[in-house]
Amino acid sequence: MTSSAELLAADLAGARVDPNEAQKALAYLRTKKDSRQFFEYLRAINKDGGAVIRSGQTLSYYRELLASCERHLRGMQADEMAQTLGWAIRLLRYYRAVPDAADLIREQASSTASQTAAERPKAVEPPKPTAPQLPAVGDTVTWKIIAADESLVVLEVPGFSNDKTFGALKAENIEDGRTTRYKVGNTARVEVIDVRTLKSGRVRVELKPGVKKQ
Repeated sequence: MTSSAELLAADLAGARVDPNEAQKALAYLRTKKDSRQFFEYLRAINKDGGAVIRSGQTLSYYRELLASCERHLRGMQADEMAQTLGWAIRLLRYYRAVPDAADLIREQASSTASQTAAERPKAVEPPKPTAPQLPAVGDTVTWKIIAADESLVVLEVPGFSNDKTFGALKAENIEDGRTTRYKVGNTARVEVIDVRTLKSGRVRVELKPGVKKQ
């Protein structure tokens, strides 16, 4: 498997980064022993280095160095980062002498990434929630009471908005005709006796008191 140092060195070689400039960055990292300060140092050079570095080519080295280090060193502790960068610089000097070696490393990394992506199992999609279904005539359900007066008790049909679908328990379908025992906020066990669509488009589920559970 291609190591982080090899990949970093291949990127630096492809960008034609001067090993001496990379060595200066490594010296800073070894002195500070802090990965966060190392990246801040590289960013500072890229942002304000033009005031002290007159060579545009040198500044381009640091742009490529920052991009490559962000890609391959991010998340490492300072010691591991210094060891990886140090090995990458040694490889960089070799790659400058043998350019084909850097190209080979990049090709191997690309091939490995493609193979890994192909072998990675596809994520299993969670089952899609089923659409809410209206109950059938004869079904017994327990629904929440959302309104009530002397002639009608209105119940919420789960899964449907109240402005589109509602349950209706008429006083005439209650044995004693009394709706007063149905309190808003409570639930009621009811049986579906009819389902119909009104002219307004709302669906009205006609109900009667359901048989109590034994």
